[in-house]
Amino acid sequence: MAQLTERCGTKFDAQVLTLSSGGTHEFDAVSDDGSVIASIKANSGLTSGGNHPTGKVATCLNEVYFLTLVTAPTRLLVLTNPEFKEIFQRTTAGKIAPGIEVILVPLPVEMQETVDGVTRKASDEMSRELTTAVTAVAAEEAGERGEDI
Repeated sequence: MAQLTERCGTKFDAQVLTLSSGGTHEFDAVSDDGSVIASIKANSGLTSGGNHPTGKVATCLNEVYFLTLVTAPTRLLVLTNPEFKEIFQRTTAGKIAPGIEVILVPLPVEMQETVDGVTRKASDEMSRELTTAVTAVAAEEAGERGEDI
């Protein structure tokens, strides 16, 4: 949040706010004076398979929705990955409510390297689990057909 503090000239803390709908939501960054409310997403670009990151875009749109339910002079969706910001803005062109700004605040290099490593490891783990599940289903189906496994 140091970069956001530097950019906006105020300190931020995560805070649970009451929404105009009556519910509550925890925002990642709310300025001390409440004039800036932000949701921060550290999504990467395309999926590990090179596909459009539909789920990641949907998660960000969910945060945009919550930002529409609070009142502040400045409401921000902060993205930390330039590639994802470009994908998100291209996908949502003309679809973001007025008064909500999508900005890029890159993570520090060391932190981005950590995020990239965790993302890579999670992707590898999911790929292994998917392969295991597909193999198990294929073996079960072959067994049901009476084929040798």
